[in-house]
Amino acid sequence: MERGGRTPVATEHSFDVTLEADVYKVRIRGSMDRVETDAQGRAYVVDFKTGKQAVTRGDVEHHPQLAVYQLAVREGAVDDVFDGGRPEPGGAELVQLRQGAAKKDGGDDVPKVQAQEPPDGEWVGQLLATAAGRVLDERFTPSTGDHCERCAFRGACSARAEGRHVVE
Repeated sequence: MERGGRTPVATEHSFDVTLEADVYKVRIRGSMDRVETDAQGRAYVVDFKTGKQAVTRGDVEHHPQLAVYQLAVREGAVDDVFDGGRPEPGGAELVQLRQGAAKKDGGDDVPKVQAQEPPDGEWVGQLLATAAGRVLDERFTPSTGDHCERCAFRGACSARAEGRHVVE
């Protein structure tokens, strides 16, 4: 598949970085499905998805997983595959393997690609700080959202009317 002039530099790339998030240090360990580079030497993280549900166009812009990957790039997660240099994040993508692209992008012959630009502002750091604070304070209050429609536990979830009777 043509990648807009980008070339792969790693697949299943393991990483382990510590990110500053407000007053917390958050250790992020994981594996990036694919890392690519462009002619300017920027790093792009590609995450392959096999589920039937794609995120909405608006949700891709603030997709936490992609944004954390890009922060990890900024903090050295892919330096070893860039000859020890620290590349700038160029963006990240979700590649929906079970969904075809729009007709103008190749149709069903190619997968749907949902791109995220490098994150701007502090929203990712704030998200990590909030998550770290909740874990450390043991505050695990559920909240509702689009994910509720696919959740197997919604009948027992205190955030939903049908589940409150189970836990109260």
